This record gives sequence, structure tokens and C-alpha cells, in this order.
Amino acid sequence: MANCGDKHTKYQPTTEEWKCPLCGANNDGEYFYIDIFADDISDPDCSLLHRDDVVVCTKCKNEWTGDRLSKLMAKIANMVPCPNCKGTGFVKKPKRQ
Repeated sequence: MANCGDKHTKYQPTTEEWKCPLCGANNDGEYFYIDIFADDISDPDCSLLHRDDVVVCTKCKNEWTGDRLSKLMAKIANMVPCPNCKGTGFVKKPKRQ
């Protein structure tokens, strides 16, 4: 676990999920990336998404805070907070029966 001094987002997108939620651009073409890192990061090598990071997509000209993007990516991936670990992890949303 990173000890960088800033708050990480609850949901951490996977490498496969790391693409613009609107246009699908990824960081391979340098379109979708963290433009402004959170202020309180004391570990510059921290690879986790932080609540106060600013993520931009230069292809569709949109931006999100890390917190907002994390919530959006969790919703797109159909993930919900785990009821067994009191929300510290995420699981696939159960299908309605």
C-alpha cells in the first residue's frame, strides 16, 4: 500500500479500465492521463489514483477529479462496495433476480 500522504480513491481502476469513459481514448496515444497530481503526495512513485488528482482527456476535451472518475469507472465496470468488508473493497454488482 502506498504511503504518499494523500487520500486514494476507494475504487482503483484496473489497467484495462484506464481509458476515457466518454470517448474510450487511453494513455497509449497520450490522450488520457493525470494532468495535475494531488498536492499532498509525499511519494512521487505512488501509482494509485488520488481523490484530488485531475485527469484529462485531450481527445474529447473533458476532465475529472480522481474521486469523480473513480466513481464513474466503478459504475461503468458494474462494481459496488463489498457488503462483507464494509465497503473497503469492490465486487461485481449482483444481478437482479
